[in-house]
Order: sequence, then structure tokens, then C-alpha cells
Amino acid sequence: MERAIVSAATGAMSSVLTKLGELLHEKYKLAKGVRKDIEFLRSELSVMNDLLYVLADVEELDALNKGWKDRVRELAYDVEDCIDHSMAQLGSAGDAGKGGFFGAKLARKLKKTRVSLQIAHQIQELKARVVEESERQKRYKLDGLVGCNSNACRNKVDLRMCALWEETEKLVGLDGPRDEIIRLLMPAEREEPSQQVRTVSIVGCAGLGKTTLANQVYQKIQGHFKCKAFVSVSQNPHMKDVLMKICSQVGATADMAEDELILIGKLRGLLQHKRYIVVVDDIWHSDPWKIIGQALVKTSPGSIIIVTTRLKDVAKSCCSSHGGRVYDMKPLDGNDSRRLFCKRIFDSEEKCPEELERASEDILKKCDGIPLAIILISSFLASDVPQSPDHWNKVKESINSPLPGNKYVETMKSVLSLSYFNLPCHLRTCLLYLSSFPEDYEIDRDRLVSKWIAEGFVNAEPGESLYEAGLSYFNVLINRSLIQPWKWNEWDGVQKQSCRVHDVILSFLVSKSVEENFLTLDPSGLPPSLHSKVRRLSVQNSYQENAISWMSIKPHVRSLACFVDFSKELHPLKEFEVVRVLDLNNCTSLRNDHLANIEVLLQLRYLSIRGTRVSELPEGIGHVQHLETLDIGNSFLGQLPSTIVLLEKLARLFVNEGTEFPAEGFSKMKGLEQLTDFNIRMQPLSVIEELGQLTNLRILTVFGYGDICEGWGIFTSSLHALCSHKLLHVRIEASGPTPILMDSSSPPLHSLQTLTIFDISSFPIWMGSLVKLELLRVQTEQFTPEDLRMLGGMQALETLDLRFEDSYTGPLTIRRHEFQSLKLFRVSCLSHVNQLQFMPGSMPNLKHLWIELYITMNSHSDLGIQHLASLTKVNVMYINSHGHSGGVEDLEAKIRSLVDAHPNRPTLSFSEWGR
Repeated sequence: MERAIVSAATGAMSSVLTKLGELLHEKYKLAKGVRKDIEFLRSELSVMNDLLYVLADVEELDALNKGWKDRVRELAYDVEDCIDHSMAQLGSAGDAGKGGFFGAKLARKLKKTRVSLQIAHQIQELKARVVEESERQKRYKLDGLVGCNSNACRNKVDLRMCALWEETEKLVGLDGPRDEIIRLLMPAEREEPSQQVRTVSIVGCAGLGKTTLANQVYQKIQGHFKCKAFVSVSQNPHMKDVLMKICSQVGATADMAEDELILIGKLRGLLQHKRYIVVVDDIWHSDPWKIIGQALVKTSPGSIIIVTTRLKDVAKSCCSSHGGRVYDMKPLDGNDSRRLFCKRIFDSEEKCPEELERASEDILKKCDGIPLAIILISSFLASDVPQSPDHWNKVKESINSPLPGNKYVETMKSVLSLSYFNLPCHLRTCLLYLSSFPEDYEIDRDRLVSKWIAEGFVNAEPGESLYEAGLSYFNVLINRSLIQPWKWNEWDGVQKQSCRVHDVILSFLVSKSVEENFLTLDPSGLPPSLHSKVRRLSVQNSYQENAISWMSIKPHVRSLACFVDFSKELHPLKEFEVVRVLDLNNCTSLRNDHLANIEVLLQLRYLSIRGTRVSELPEGIGHVQHLETLDIGNSFLGQLPSTIVLLEKLARLFVNEGTEFPAEGFSKMKGLEQLTDFNIRMQPLSVIEELGQLTNLRILTVFGYGDICEGWGIFTSSLHALCSHKLLHVRIEASGPTPILMDSSSPPLHSLQTLTIFDISSFPIWMGSLVKLELLRVQTEQFTPEDLRMLGGMQALETLDLRFEDSYTGPLTIRRHEFQSLKLFRVSCLSHVNQLQFMPGSMPNLKHLWIELYITMNSHSDLGIQHLASLTKVNVMYINSHGHSGGVEDLEAKIRSLVDAHPNRPTLSFSEWGR
């Protein structure tokens, strides 16, 4: 059956049309009258579906059209729930009956007749509702409405966008405010150290960059303090969680069982008479500050507190309790606004074509110097709009002029609306789904994409997996600046990445979700209409007793995400009749019995019990035949039930390092595309052997801690078998030299795109034949110039992370014409900088260079980086195990002089390992 697609614009309408066609299949043997009614439903709903897509592109609908759209969308959900229930009943009717052959056959026939009559009645009711809405629609005139035909580019993440957030923080208009705040907080060298806690409250409107500015100050001066922490509070804070985060960052031991008073006491005891720096970001009310302020003791001389807030009265309140200053943050001036705008579109802070100057000035004028507005509009122009005055002027006219007295809010709303409605419908839906995550939440990419797929939002092109399609959606949203890369590791390929949503964008998405009844927040949040049902529920605040009737909610909830421990309301699970997504991440009180009767959740596609205390999955899990994603990472679960192998549609399986698979049947899980944290030493040999038969596997993460075992040899064979099929991404970690891939007679893994492997004793001679390899991360005991030549000839290689077991003493000379495609190069554990030398013409496309080295008395810095024509960023991390302070200063001075002389003026940062 064709995959059913769901969207915020049409609800489950496209999915319904597909499933109605399935019901007409001969195998269901429905009565002629019922089949005729189903055909009528398909015809009417198809027209409604087309009209819903047209209405989705109209920003402001009149009340009548909006009401009709909302009712039809809700109707589609009800129709799909009915069809799913009917198909399940028809399927179970075929299995009915016990005893003898004739008795069983009669029982099946009677049950099927009864089910068919029930379905006929339900179809009649749905037909009546469809006819009613169809007649109502005929009375409305919708002439002149035009749909959106824009297509999303299916590309990788634009690395400029990942860098943009950093460059925005470091370069554009923030260096002056940063230095001014540092002057307020840090005494000059000639002054006596402060004997009191100094506080600065940064206040300003949404999107102005308060968090960015606070982070820049924090990063610049944190090395002067014994204890340090950076925490976000947000609008509805869980103060216990906030205190726990401060504890974990400053080094205080804390337990979730402890109350706020105990945590405050622990913090006060730890911080007493120690210099600390704490950033309290995005605080909305004075009450949370009263609690945090008690923990941050005043008797810690020279300590610093930085607060960010949108509200001046809160800023003053925070300062008054500790004595401090309010810093009123201003919008960017015209010059900084232009620099930020041009950086995103033209990859240059100065360049703007003459014919576009007037249009760009008008667009920037409407952005009012708000960095977030400038980033959004420039990302939109870079992604979707041809570089011509006519097209840019049309964009300018689309941005409404701000209303007097509320100009920042109106500017952001206008820019966000423009960015939102110029997305294709499927991307709007995926973007809206981010409203299910709390403010300031770090959203794991794999988790998000897997939930999109389970909800039915993702449609793959021929030859493309759903995960790859979902990943391309994620990348487009990154490139358009609608989500922000967070803890983004450029060196990790397809490994875990994360994002965050700016609170201004999140607020916009929440309002849209509520408007479309796409998502309901918290048990106390009610649907937008008495006639609407809760389709998706995100529990983000503490449960309020009797806030809402769970009996009326459970039968209609398709998606449930808990961001607070909400386990008691889940029981019994079977009441969630149509649920597709159960995200119970970190519900610490979730118990084994909460998952009882999970086999009745016939539509369940995504289940996460990550971070819970569940130690056993019920045998019934094998009957959840639609399950596509199962995440049991960081749980107490050690042994998977034997029925797990029956999940033939399971595509993504995230396990613990200590999870053991059943000894038989692993090869039946043909649908597996992603398997993470698979520990070789925990598995029966039969499981490791059958791993090679999972021909759809694309992503594999393997652990092998302990001594060399027989399983490694079997795993090597399985790995080569997988690479002859679809395996693209491999990560292997072991606690000692990995006895794998080292045999020169082994066939090369031709299909691999990314390979991470720790540890290996030496490079295999066939490594250079990996013609499709784009990313290589490797830790090795031995490395030779011949190995370097081999790597230098790999034409597809874009990222190389090269690490040595001990300080490396051999030369690393990069020759002309080597590493032609490399963009990111990291080399770790060198004993001297002069081991690394770039010759003219080497690495012509290198953007980012990261060097990690040991400091010695004779460290040198003649790198030859002037030959790296495309270089824009240099990171140097040093290990100063012998305390050579002079060596550090000398090294920094020499490398800084080289970077300053580079024509690109790359950004440069130094850091000490372990700090």
C-alpha cells in the first residue's frame, strides 16, 4: 500500500484517500452497497483535499472558509480512525474461531458478517457528514485563490548556516557590547579584585541577541573562575530542574529525589568563598530569581552573575537583590545590519550587487536592526528568491510595516509569516511539529526525524529511504534559519546532531498549531473549539489534577510526548486506541507494567522509553506490526524478548550498550535501516552472524569493549556482507586495538560514505579504494607517510578527523594537489606543531582546520597555512601536561601572527584540553 501522508493543512485526508482505496480490495469482501458508499467518499474527499491545499496557502481566511476548513480537516482524522479500526476488525475476524474445522469456519463467517454490518453503519454516518460539508462548501465562493508551487531543495546542511550563528555571535555588532559588559564585571589589572558579587542584567526585545551576547561574555571570561554554569529558565520553569543543572555544571552532587531547599543548601555550601560565574538566561518573572538568588551566595568575592530578560522590571529586580547594573541592549545599526545580511546571502560582509542595493536597504529598514529578523529574511532570500530587483522588491512589499508602539513584535510576526507561508506544505507541517518541544529544549535530530516519519509527514523519492527524506527536510529548515544548529559536530557525519528553536519562532509555531488544532500543549490546555478533539498532546508542565478529562482525550490522541514524568496517567495503555507516537523519554517512574497490553496499539509506529527504569519489554511487542522506531537507550533493559524479531517493519532500533538480542531469528528483521549501540561482546555468535543478512541496514554503530573475542571475526564477515548491499555509515568503538578491517586481503567496503573507527593498530592498505567515502574519523597506533599519501588521493573525502594513540613524532607534510575535496581537517595528539606542514596547492577547499597538540619547550608554528586558500576558521587545542606557560604564550603569538597575515583573516580560537 502506498504510504499515507499526513499534513497540518489537510489533516489525514491524503492518508484517508489511500486507505479507502485499500478497503475496496477484494480481500475484504464488503457488500456492494458499502463499496459504493466508499467510492462516493473517495470522490468527494478527493475534491475537498484539493480545496484544503488551496486554502492552506491563504494567510488570512474569512470566518466561514476557516470554519469549513477546520471541520473537514477534523473529519479526515475521524474517517482515518474509523478505517483503521475497521481494517483491524476485518483482520481479526479472519483469525476467529477455535475447535474443529467447520466450527472455526462458521465462527469466522459470523464474526466477519457482524463486523461488515458495523462497518456499513459507520460508513453511512461518515457519508452523511461528508455530504453535509460538501453542500456547505458549494455555498462558498473561493475564486482567485492560488496555491504555492515552491519546491524544497533536497540538499545537505549549508555549512555557512552552522557558521553563521557563530559568526553572528563573534563578529556582527556584538564585540563592542561584549567588551563593555566585561568592563562592568571584571576589574582592570591595576584595581583590587572585587570583594562582592557583581551582577549585570541584559534586557531587550525578542530576537535582539541577548542570549548570544551573554554567551560571548561567558566564553570570554569563564577561564578566570573556579565554578561556572549557564542555564536557561524560560517562561514556565521547573525550578528543581534549573537547580539540578546548576549543580551538575558547578560540580555539586545532586539527586532528583532531593527537594529545592536541599539543592539550594548544596549550592550555597559549594559556592561559599569560591569565585563563580553563572549565566541565568531568559528569565520572565521575579519569583524564579528569588529561588536562584538564594543559591548564588553573596559571600563569594569576585563572582559574577549575568541575567538576560525581555522585561525591565525583572532586570531591575535581579540587580537590586545582588547589586548590579542593567544593560539595555540596542538593535544593530545600519552598517552591522548590512554586514549580517550580506554574510548569509553572498558569503561576504561587504559584497552586494549594485542593482540590489536599493532593495536590500529597504528590506533591512523593515527589519529594524533585529538580528533574528535579518537572519530569517536573508536565509529566505538565499534559498528561494532569484537575485533580481523585481523579486526582491516583491519580498519587501510582503513585509508589513510595523505598527506604532509595538514595532518589534509586528516586524518579527511579518517576517516569520513570510518565511512560513513560502515553505511547501509538507515542510510547514514538519516545522509546526517543533511546537511539541518545550522552550530552550535541545532537540535530537534522529528523534525528530523518526517522529516525523511515524506521524506520516515524510514522503520519500524513488530509491530514497524515509530517513534520508526526513533528513533532507531537517537540513532545509536549518538552511532557512527556522531551526538553529545546536551542539553541531561537524566531524560526526550522520551521528547524533541536535537543534533548538528560537523562542520567538516557537511562540509563532505554537500559535499556528493551536489555530489548526494541530497540537495541544499540556493537560490543562483545551482544544481551540468544543467540537475539536485532541489529536496530538505535548505534556510540558506539572500535571494538574482533574484539569482535563483523560477519558475523552485518549481515544483520539495520535501522538503523546511527555517532557515531565507523567507515567501514572498512561495506565492503562490500551485506551490510546489510535496512537502513532509514544515519546516517554526520561519518564523515570515508568514501570514494566505500564507497557502491558501494548499489542493492542495496532497503529503504534514510534516508541521511546529512553532514560526510563523499564527493565523488560512485554512479549506482546512483537505484535505491534507497524512499529518503525524503538528507542530503549539509557534504560534498564538488558534482554530483548524473543518476539522482537517479528517486527519486520522496524527500521530504527536504538539500544543500550548492554542489550542482548535473542539467539534466534535476528535475520528476520529485514526492515532495519539503523542500529545503534550494538555491543558485539553481549551477543550470541548466531546474532552477529545473522547481522550480515540485514540487507537494508544503512547506519550501524558498534561497541566491542573487552578482550579480543571470536565475535570480532564473525562481525568482520557480516560487515563486508552488509557493505555489498546498502550500508553507508559505520561507527566502531573498542577499548583496545580493533581486530577488524586489518587484513589486507579483505575486500574494500566500497559503498561507505562515512567511517568512524577507534582503535586500529595500523591503516589497511585498501583504505584508499573507498571511492565514496566523504567522512573519515580514525584513531590509530601507527601512521606512515604512505598512509597520508593514500588518504590524500581520496577524491570524495570532505572531512578527516585523524587521531593518534600517543603523541605523534613523524612528519605530516601535505603536498600539492592532495586532499582536493577536503573542507574540514582535524589532527590530534601531535607532539610538535612543526610536524604539520601545508605545501603550496594543498587542500585548496579547506575551510576549517583543527589542531590538537602537546606543548613542549621547543614547539614551533611554521604551518604553511598561508597556502590554504579557502581557510576561514582555525582551532588550536593544546595539552600542557608539563606546565610550559612560556611555550603556550609563544605558540599563541606565532600562530596568531600567521592567521593575521592570511588574506582571508580566518577566525582563530585557542583552548586547553580539559578546560
